[in-house]
Amino acid sequence: MTEKEMKRRRLRLLLGLAACILMMLSDLLWKAKGSSPVSTTLGAFVDTAWLDVAMWRLVLSNLLTAVAVPLYFIGFSEMYRIIRERVTDRVGKRLAMLFRVGVIAGTISFVFIHTLCVSMPIIFQLIQPQMNYIEAAELTNRYMMLNIAPMIFYFLAADGVISVATAVLVWRKALPFSRLALLCNPLCTAALGMLLQMLPWPLSLIDAVSEPCGHLLIMVLGLLILRRDSRRMPHRRTRGKDDLPPILNLDDEPDSDYTIL
Repeated sequence: MTEKEMKRRRLRLLLGLAACILMMLSDLLWKAKGSSPVSTTLGAFVDTAWLDVAMWRLVLSNLLTAVAVPLYFIGFSEMYRIIRERVTDRVGKRLAMLFRVGVIAGTISFVFIHTLCVSMPIIFQLIQPQMNYIEAAELTNRYMMLNIAPMIFYFLAADGVISVATAVLVWRKALPFSRLALLCNPLCTAALGMLLQMLPWPLSLIDAVSEPCGHLLIMVLGLLILRRDSRRMPHRRTRGKDDLPPILNLDDEPDSDYTIL
C-alpha cells in the first residue's frame, strides 16, 4: 500500500468519524433537557418535557442526521475493507460480511429512525394546544406504536449486527486490540449511557449521545489500525544536499576517460 492510498483510507475514516459527531449533536439537540425539566412520562413514549424543546432544535437535528448518513457509509465501508483484509478463516469472513450488512442497514435506516423519533415531540407540540395532555399523549403514542416494528428491526439490523460483529472480531483477536475494546460498539455505549442517566445534570446528558458514541469508537479503532500499518510501511529516506551523487565517479564507471555529468 502506498502512502497516498493510506492517506485516502485515513480520510474516509475521518469522514465516518465526522458523521458520528454530527449524529451525536443531532441526538443531543432533541434529547437534551434543562437542569430541572418536567419529566412526567405519559404512556409508553411521550414526555411532557418535549413541550419545552424549541422547534428549531428538532428541525436542525433532522438536517444533521441527513448530512451524517452518507459520510457514515463512506467511513464504515472503509472499516469493512480493513476488517476484510485481516480475516482469513471462514468464521472471520462471515463476521466481516455481517459487519457489512450492519453498515448497509444503518445507511438505509438511520434517517428513518431519527425522523420517527424526532417527529414524536413535533406532533405532541402541534396537537397539544388543541386537546388536553392525556389525549395528545395518546395520539402521539399510537403514532409511534404503528411504526415501532420497522424501527426495532432496523435498529437491531444496524446497531445490533455491527456491535456483535465488532465484539466477536475483537474477542477472536482478528482486530489487534485488547479485550477492553469489546466496549467499543453502539450497544455497549448505549447501555452505559442508560446507567449514566442517573447522574446529576449535566452529566446525565451523556446518555443522549451514548449510542452514536459507540459508532465513533469503531472509527477510532480503524484509525488506530491504519496508524499501526503506516508505521510498518517502508519509508523512503528523503535525500538531502549531501546525498547528491558525485559528478565524477571513476570507481563505478568501466571507462575512466569519460566524465559523466
